[in-house]
Amino acid sequence: MAKSDWLSKRSRGVHLTIRDVDCLDFDTERFAKDLNELGVNVLSFFCAGYVTVHPTNLSIRKSPFLGDRDLTGEIVKAVQSYDIRAVAAMDLSLIPGNAALEHPDWCSCDHEGKPYKANQDLGDFYIACPLSGYQNEYLAEILREIVMRYDVDGIKFGGGSYGFSSYGNGICHCSRCREAFGAYAGSQIPVKEDWNDPVWGTFQRWRQQRVVERSKFLYDLVKSLDPNMPVMCNSVCFGETGWTTKGALDIEGMAAYIDAVQVEAQTRIRVEGESSHWDFLLWPAEEANFLDNVSDHQPWVLASYFQAWPWRRNAVPPAEQKVYMAQIYANGGNAILNLSGGPIQGHQDQRGFPAVKSLYHFVADNQAYYNDDRSGANVAIVYSQDTLFYYGKEKPKMNYVDAIRGIELALSDHHIPFDIISDAVVKKGNLGKYRTIILPSTACMSEETAAALNQYAKNGGSVIATFETSLFDTDGSKRSDFLLADLLGVSYISTNSVTGEENGVYKQSYLNVQNSSHPLLDRLGDTSVIPASNAYCRVAADQDSDVPLTLSAPFRVFPEGQSYTLEPDTGMPMLIAREHIGGGRTVYFPGQQDTAFARYGYPDWALLLVNAVLWTTMETLPLQVEAPETLLATLRVQEKRRLVHLVNVNGGRRMFRQLIPARDVTIRLPLGDGFEPQRAFRLSDHSPLTMTREGDAASVVVSSILDYDVVVFE
Repeated sequence: MAKSDWLSKRSRGVHLTIRDVDCLDFDTERFAKDLNELGVNVLSFFCAGYVTVHPTNLSIRKSPFLGDRDLTGEIVKAVQSYDIRAVAAMDLSLIPGNAALEHPDWCSCDHEGKPYKANQDLGDFYIACPLSGYQNEYLAEILREIVMRYDVDGIKFGGGSYGFSSYGNGICHCSRCREAFGAYAGSQIPVKEDWNDPVWGTFQRWRQQRVVERSKFLYDLVKSLDPNMPVMCNSVCFGETGWTTKGALDIEGMAAYIDAVQVEAQTRIRVEGESSHWDFLLWPAEEANFLDNVSDHQPWVLASYFQAWPWRRNAVPPAEQKVYMAQIYANGGNAILNLSGGPIQGHQDQRGFPAVKSLYHFVADNQAYYNDDRSGANVAIVYSQDTLFYYGKEKPKMNYVDAIRGIELALSDHHIPFDIISDAVVKKGNLGKYRTIILPSTACMSEETAAALNQYAKNGGSVIATFETSLFDTDGSKRSDFLLADLLGVSYISTNSVTGEENGVYKQSYLNVQNSSHPLLDRLGDTSVIPASNAYCRVAADQDSDVPLTLSAPFRVFPEGQSYTLEPDTGMPMLIAREHIGGGRTVYFPGQQDTAFARYGYPDWALLLVNAVLWTTMETLPLQVEAPETLLATLRVQEKRRLVHLVNVNGGRRMFRQLIPARDVTIRLPLGDGFEPQRAFRLSDHSPLTMTREGDAASVVVSSILDYDVVVFE
């Protein structure tokens, strides 16, 4: 019988993609021993789909190097002998050519009915439609073979097993899709992506609903074979916008039906030809944080061992690997290491494994300090799936995700704990733990979400919003005014560039300080201007609002001798603050300080955002840390403990080769709710820390943090 204990406790995982060539000489006993030494207690491995590693008579591709060997059975037996849970994974996104020839109706098709063929160098494979018989009726046969034959501890589905493929922009015109969408919308499937076509938006909504329904179907299918079998799925959160939007993935909706949710934060840098870009360093923290707050299940975040993309044979440098994965545990998640180079002993680059071993043994040795913990943050950032799709449109990262990450970075740099929640969580109205809710350009907003925020404010909660928050409905149609106009104390006029009309002149503009003594401008220093960037909303502010910043007139940058203006300040409000009768406060930024900070990093923008948090929470944060900005701090809570996770990402230029320790870190823990700590210590060696009382706070100083540690108050 499957053991499901791994669902309820913090664990350490490895996911193995078995390549055809690995079947030649796979040493299962050595592999299980290596996993145990690494500190792993959960293994997932691909056993069926485009690479199948057990004897089968089904129309799925079996590895040509397998022979008569039952590698699936050997792996399950070997790892379970070390008390490692074995989760059988499958990726049903690709259909072998012979199966596609027999069942062309299984394939995803273009508008001419031609099946999508996978990349030519991949061999004879076609793209499966998630509504097809292959991923539905035939899947039952594949699952039955695995569940009935092997004593596995779970079933995991790869991302292609329920989401739409990116081929053809995720548009499938197979007969099942045409029939289903026609019944849903009364129209034909669009031929191309076109956000000016209302049918395209309807199509996106339909696809997201189908993916969630697929998750429930997969869950029910597995449970019909074994009611006790855990079901896991692999996906991404909003940080991977391409996969999310092209695959129509709704991770929160999927999580409602699955026992365990895994999301990917695989890549560090992506290189394609001459182009490249770095992925977000705090991506693992972001994903674990979000899933920890929108799902009751343990979140799993998968990080690659290798330098994806494209160098899958070389390990990520150890210094970066450990702090990358430590972020996951610091935010309530479980790390799972992705290996695509075969079993551990076969990896040509062994340099990364000691870093993983160090982290995994740290977590294993201190299991009691990870189980049954929760976030201690009293500030929440809101993510909106509708805004990602219907406001982000062709450029979801630029139009939306950058705003979220600007807030994340500002709060992380200033060591302010925060949660990431969804607008679905907001609609439920259970927001009592938060002093402040932050809406980073949460443009698409429903009446229900707005009502919940207004009620939250009436109950004494505070709200911070930026740019075009609530200016659009959930389908992306623009309103004449903000849905939150009354709450924010503004009315909308228009959206403009801070540098005025495009006329071929390279221009600059600024936020002019009108009231330097206002708390929202605290610690700004001796300046009367702050850079203005990107776009802003022209608004009229209510008379009872404070407006400490306004917009300057734009003027040219070159030639330097004419780089000035005699025009008066525009008078346009760029920071609006209000205090409410119920005790809450609101701050509205008409501009895009969050987006600008994510892209360009000018510190004044972060300071404005942080001051807004301090003012709206009335400086009642649950944690105060004095340390370099590159030391990430989170607060986790257990019944009789407070745990401050510290992750040092001060490694200079990426990829980090070595870390510069953070020294003399001061941690202050405000006391309350009956919590009176008797001692404090470092979890790494359980060495005691001198704890002092400073008013209503307990304080310790940590001499040095190299990579990852936890300070425990109990």
